[in-house]
Amino acid sequence: MNRALVKVIAGESSLDSKTLRQVVNLGITTSVVAGLTVGVIAFFIGSNFLPVEGQSQWVIASVFGGIVLVRGLHFVLAETTRGFHEANWANFFGGPAGGPFPHTVFLVALIAAWLMTGSVSLTTVLVIYLCCFTVTLPPLFFKLRSLTETVANEMQLSGADRSTKEGFAVGSIWILAIPLMLTQTFGLTLSQADIWLAGAMVLPASIAIYCAAQRMLSFLTVPLQISGTAIVSFIPELLAKNKKKQLQEMVGLATFASGIPGLMIGAVLLAFPSTILSFIFGEYFAQAAPILQILVAGQMISVLTGPCEIMLMMAGHQNKTLVVNVVAAIAIFVLGPVGIISGGILGLAIAMSTVTASQNIFNWWMTKKLVGIGTHFDFKYASQLLAQVRQRVLSQNGPFNVTS
Repeated sequence: MNRALVKVIAGESSLDSKTLRQVVNLGITTSVVAGLTVGVIAFFIGSNFLPVEGQSQWVIASVFGGIVLVRGLHFVLAETTRGFHEANWANFFGGPAGGPFPHTVFLVALIAAWLMTGSVSLTTVLVIYLCCFTVTLPPLFFKLRSLTETVANEMQLSGADRSTKEGFAVGSIWILAIPLMLTQTFGLTLSQADIWLAGAMVLPASIAIYCAAQRMLSFLTVPLQISGTAIVSFIPELLAKNKKKQLQEMVGLATFASGIPGLMIGAVLLAFPSTILSFIFGEYFAQAAPILQILVAGQMISVLTGPCEIMLMMAGHQNKTLVVNVVAAIAIFVLGPVGIISGGILGLAIAMSTVTASQNIFNWWMTKKLVGIGTHFDFKYASQLLAQVRQRVLSQNGPFNVTS
């Protein structure tokens, strides 16, 4: 829903003030209902499977269900502000991890509780976490309301507040939201499928070795995720205004800026895998070096192809990205066991890397063909990026201007 809201708010030109408010209210209502539903499910799962006994089991399950609800609200509200180009609020409060601000509040509160009591229980930690996300929720709600009212009033004053002949059916947002949800669901499946397969088919010691290598991939993916998040609200807006040249420049700069650290980190991991694994996890995990090299090789294709999946989703091709993710998920569950049988965890790494690379190359090709935008890493944007940085340092007038 958050991706659908960003796309509609940023890129739908037929919204009037009334429809804009309805869209935002639909997002808030949906997040409440979904959060309550998943929270209740989390409560029952926790009460049946948590390895604790007595009253604390129900307390922990209740708090955990509450965390699921509040985190869902937090995420949708924060990310919806991105549709209004409030990137600072979205980045500060939102994101899949929950944002730095609520987590900073949590760490401060947790340290204070530990200093006062000398020790903290699991229940205390979860209660503190729930409270910190709850108290940081109202600012998000009021900020979103304020943005909605401000934009609606500006539309009325400028005379732009009029419906088109066809208008915009608020309910049609589900046509966007459901494929996006399924795409992200299969994306999550892809990111965890190799671990699930390893857990089912290999010994625990081999799983630990594989997981140590896989954990290192986050160093490559984080820069790309940051750049994709930064540009996501501009994609539907620029496409709606037919400003493909500006969009190409923005995407090219974002891919280049995120690709430099990604490629540098990837090169280091490829060159010194044993040393790095030994330093971080211990000497035992140095044997994961060839697995790390194979996984990094596949992940570097993601760095080189850029935010192609986000581009497709925000350009209205979410159904096609869903098909690609479904096919990729099926492929890893077919090739993964074959790889394990033939080559153990090394064979699993080869299968995972092959599927990852193939998926990203295909998404990049579809983006070029369907949207007309190249998301790949290109050195020609180096001079433009340096010029933007120089302008930013000299002027201090605000963020990079890539949409004018």
